[in-house]
Formats: sequence, structure tokens, C-alpha cells
Amino acid sequence: MHLKQFIFLILFTPYINAQTKQFVIIDSATKKGIPYVAVGVLGKHSGYLSDENGVIEINLNYFDYNDSIKINCLGYNSAFVFKKNLLEKTFKTIQLSEQLHQLEEVDVKVKKVKTEILGAKHYSIKNCTGFVKNEQNWKGSEASICADNKVGRLVLLKSFSFYVIQNKYSDSLIFRLMFYEASDKKYPRYKSILKRPIIFKTALKQGEFTLDISNYNITTDKDFFVSLECLMNEMDITKFCYAGSYSRESFVRSGPFSRWYKTKGGGADLKVVVSYNKE
Repeated sequence: MHLKQFIFLILFTPYINAQTKQFVIIDSATKKGIPYVAVGVLGKHSGYLSDENGVIEINLNYFDYNDSIKINCLGYNSAFVFKKNLLEKTFKTIQLSEQLHQLEEVDVKVKKVKTEILGAKHYSIKNCTGFVKNEQNWKGSEASICADNKVGRLVLLKSFSFYVIQNKYSDSLIFRLMFYEASDKKYPRYKSILKRPIIFKTALKQGEFTLDISNYNITTDKDFFVSLECLMNEMDITKFCYAGSYSRESFVRSGPFSRWYKTKGGGADLKVVVSYNKE
């Protein structure tokens, strides 16, 4: 065998033998596709996201025959399916049921309300940072920082902001805003404090982008992480980047079900405005 043939087989045989499966994840009540659903196996640190119509194509070579594959989406009950079920030709859809939340009673007292900025209080607009690419593309990649909320102080999240340094894409960019519980070791947990997803678009070329999130009624009395998730297949740093701190600790992961990695310098400058009752 010639050397060129040998190299060709090494590079391209995995793709020839790849087992791929395409299916649609739908709402059990409306029968409509659910956008940006995470599919993967906890502990294997690799996952996929469906597109805006709930359609997803995954490489089954990443999964073992008896793996229990988790289908997870904020606002829905998680579902599980075995790889052997996905291999069936008749397997075309997965249905998720909406997660119902009981509204808690709130004891309203007239107090003085105060606002405060958590996370990055200033932008390092000369420090350009971006997202980490995963095995397929940039979709599902996240950048996160700790908000440093005072434990025991109940806050209402009012708005989210970050600073776009450059954006050379012609179409609007799609992101998902996430908030995670903070672990004892100050890492983001995989558990979100949100009840429903926050997906937004922006075509901003440069400057501060601010999103009003007061209508989502997000409250917490614990420390938490704010995370910006890329929902685009491409997000090259030479075309899009945002302000990142020179010294603040931040956390990144390349996709759903992936590990969080701590980084210092170049981490995301993400800002959250909260309100709370002053004692």
C-alpha cells in the first residue's frame, strides 16, 4: 500500500463507516418541532443540538449499543432512548412533554428596591474573545462567568448585556441565554435556574447589546452563573467576537453534555442587572 493511500484511509474511513441518524424532536401536545434540544450521554461529554425546527442528525459511532441517550430541553421533561432503538428504520420522532410548574405564592411587602450590576461591571473592549469549536461546529458552545450574588439575598434578574467588538456576519446571530446554579467549588452546575428558555437574535455590528429579561420572573437567593450559548453552526472569532476580561475567571464548554473548563484571561464579559429589597 502506498503512503498516500494509507493516509487517505486513516483520514476518511471513519466518515465512510459513520452511522448517522436523523430524526425530529416534537412537542407531544402541539406536534411541532422543538428548537435547540440537547441530545447526548452524561459522562461521555459529547452532545448535539437540534436545529430551529427540532431536526437533529447525530453520529451514532459516538454511542455504545446499550447507551441510554438523554434528550434534554429546558421547559420539557427529559426523555431517554437506547442507541439500538435509534438504529430502527421506523424511528423518526421523539416526543417531549411540557414541564408544568406550580406558581409559588409571593409575600409582597413594601420595601425600598435597589438595583445592582452583577458579573462584569465593566467591558474590556480591547480584549476580543469568542466561542470554542466542538467536533462538528460552534453550535452549543457556551461561555459563562459567576455572577457573585450574595448568598441569602433574593434577587430578581432584570436585564442581560454583553459588548460586541466586531460582527462581520450579514445575517442575524442566534444565542441562548442560560443561568446555572453555582456549585460549592464555584463551577456552573448543569442545573438551570430558568423555567423556560431565553433565545434571542442580534445583528449588532459593534457596541453593547442589552436584553430585557424582567418578564421571565427569574429569582434566586443563591450564587449563580450567567452563560451565553452559541446557536450558530459557524461563529469564527475572526468574524465575530465580544469583550472578554483580562483577569476574571470564566468557564467554557464546547457543547451540550461537555465538561466545563476554567480559563483566566480572555473570558467573557457578561453583565446582569438585578433588583432586590433593601433591608
